[in-house]
Amino acid sequence: MLISILTILIGAVLTAGGAQELIVQGIFNNRRYPLLGGALGTVAGALLLSAGIALLRESPRATDLIRAAAFVCVPVFIIIGFIWPLAGWPVRIIGIAFPLYLLAHFRKSSAYAR
Repeated sequence: MLISILTILIGAVLTAGGAQELIVQGIFNNRRYPLLGGALGTVAGALLLSAGIALLRESPRATDLIRAAAFVCVPVFIIIGFIWPLAGWPVRIIGIAFPLYLLAHFRKSSAYAR
């Protein structure tokens, strides 16, 4: 339960940060890279948020959502963290490491196996 709540909180913060970057820097200031990076960050955060909700509800598809979130979050946060330096180092670490941790943790867990 702790992991699912932590996943929901991290996903919500990443989604809000991506949406803020998208709206304020991308739309209001008419800048292309924050617009693209904010859209990518919002989608990646929403996937992580939905994986946390699926974990909390003990859905049989929770491992599929974790896998999808990891496959989306890692490239997105590499792009917006290192290629386009839009995200700070805490967001880089959390956006890359936490989905990989979830993937490794629930790969070995038999509670969510099909």
